Amino acid sequence: ALTEKGAKDLIKATLLTVFANITLMVPVCLLILVLRDMIQFMENGREPGVTILIYTLMAVLIGAVIYGAHWVQYKSLYLATYLESANRRISLAEKLRRLPLSFFGQRDLSDLTSTMMSDCSFLEQAFSHYIPQLFGTLIFTVLISGGMLCMDWRLALAAIWVIPVSLIIVFVSRSFQERFSTKNLLAKRASTDALQEVLETVKDIKACNQKDRYMSNLQKTMDYGEKVMIRSELATGVCVTSAQAFLKIGIATTVLTGVSLLAAGKVDLLVFLVFLIVVSRVYDPLNICLMNMAAAFSAKVRIERMRQIEEQKVQLGTEEYDPQGYDIVFDHVSFAYNKNEGVLSDVSFCAKQGQVTALVGPSGGGKSTAAKLAARFWDVEKGKITLGGVDVSQVEPEALLKNYAIVFQDVVLFHDTIMENIRLGKRDASDEEVLQAARAAQCDSFVKKLPEGYET
Repeated sequence: ALTEKGAKDLIKATLLTVFANITLMVPVCLLILVLRDMIQFMENGREPGVTILIYTLMAVLIGAVIYGAHWVQYKSLYLATYLESANRRISLAEKLRRLPLSFFGQRDLSDLTSTMMSDCSFLEQAFSHYIPQLFGTLIFTVLISGGMLCMDWRLALAAIWVIPVSLIIVFVSRSFQERFSTKNLLAKRASTDALQEVLETVKDIKACNQKDRYMSNLQKTMDYGEKVMIRSELATGVCVTSAQAFLKIGIATTVLTGVSLLAAGKVDLLVFLVFLIVVSRVYDPLNICLMNMAAAFSAKVRIERMRQIEEQKVQLGTEEYDPQGYDIVFDHVSFAYNKNEGVLSDVSFCAKQGQVTALVGPSGGGKSTAAKLAARFWDVEKGKITLGGVDVSQVEPEALLKNYAIVFQDVVLFHDTIMENIRLGKRDASDEEVLQAARAAQCDSFVKKLPEGYET
């Protein structure tokens, strides 16, 4: 899901997370030193070799190291994540800009909106809060487990045997969680579709007295989405909390093993206390790690949704072409939006340069489709379309559209000034060129009557 730089930044952030976790074990080491001195004092009255002042200074120094490590980790992790998230949104938008309109005809627009907004936001959170902490905690746990094994393998086994079992519990439920996560996303999309439909057609709904029926259907869709979400959260929650509960058994096995070894004189009291402290510290980040595993599984579903967009083929072609005039010729063209639902079949005609060519026919006869095919909004299935003898399917769409002016049936005004809305047709147009175009289109007289003229 990441760019090459984003992947390197993630690895760096993960390693810094490991280092930040290790710094949190340094106070434990200081506590062990204090306990050692206290035990020696209680056993033989021996005064500590280190004064309280020195211990205090060490504690302050450790606090500064912890703060510094977490500050560096924070800056590295979050700054890199949000830059990567911005690049992800831009690259997705750029990909969508280059896709043929046939793609949008086959995809649900609210689903695409969800991918751009909700999925990107979730991945932003996953790469800032979940995944680096997940791998960082796993590496940290391996290092600490190695240290415990070196100190006393019996107590170490009693403490760490629950860790792989807890991880397996969450990992085994992966497909189960992914299935519920997918259902949840589909239910959310259905709710968004239903809500958007009501918002877009509210005038017609009221005019046709269909308010009660539409609101009833909307309520049913929203209720279903709520139920699916609860099931999804419950499925994940049961798996994660079960693993977390099992992890706590490690404290009991450590205590029982330590007490029996201590009673048999096979382990020192200090070593036993060290293990109790370390175990209580190690399990806390692991609890978060188990939750992060579930979040990582959910992130995979969203990554796959984005990959479906990224793997779509864009319309390619040459950017430099030299048409011989501007006749538009349809040569035995056939086209269908969906299979087995033909719109145009073996259509041939020539729209001569300098003449008006009108396509006349009943609604749904393919008039608008022919116009859009001429501008390569879609690619034909059979035959070819040429502009001045050049096959339009061999020309890059944006380069092709420089020779087209289109008045669409649907009017769209962007949230900008009138001046900038007109300038969309030619981004480098001067203000005077915009005004000339407005006057030619008979817009000048009524625009001047608006509150701020062309800046309205």
